[in-house]
Amino acid sequence: MASATGKRNTKTEAKIKSAFTTLVKSKGFEAMTVSDIARTADINRGTFYMHYVDKFDLRQQLINDTIDDLTRILVERANPTEPTISRAGKSVVDVFQSQSIAKALQYVKNDYAFFDAISQSGNDMSLYERFKDVLKRLIITQAKHRDAESQTIYNGIPADYAMEILVSAVASIIWLWIRRGCKESPNEICLIIERNKTTAPADILW
Repeated sequence: MASATGKRNTKTEAKIKSAFTTLVKSKGFEAMTVSDIARTADINRGTFYMHYVDKFDLRQQLINDTIDDLTRILVERANPTEPTISRAGKSVVDVFQSQSIAKALQYVKNDYAFFDAISQSGNDMSLYERFKDVLKRLIITQAKHRDAESQTIYNGIPADYAMEILVSAVASIIWLWIRRGCKESPNEICLIIERNKTTAPADILW
């Protein structure tokens, strides 16, 4: 976020973010104060207010910045020229490309402490819903790149439900990974997502 002068001070913002992450885990968001954040970040309250209106604005800006970063990784780096899968003579777009997903997962793993704090160890679903929105944007972007025709029904499933099924499958895997502490490597999670693309639900457990 830009300060009142219109310039970013990334070092100060990084200290504030680190303090926020620490305090969410130790005190909880509701109990923390701006004074707590300033003290933990080793800045004065005036410096905090140069960057954020209050702790609620701070949280929202941190989430927005995170979503913006993930969007850049997933959407802007999506390669429309990558091969598609052919099925019964019809091209099927591989919207969730492993390379982009792996980069997004590495981003999450590198900043796991923040993701764990902001999501309340995976119990606050607001970030999950925002992430699903990013995935939906990715699908729409890929469709536009390929001039794909919009449909109301996909394999007998209404478009809204088809989108939800596709997005939720990927988002749920990633969200569980975060809740479990990002123990597996990004490549391992990518492999799970890849296998999920071609595995029928009934074949997963039986």
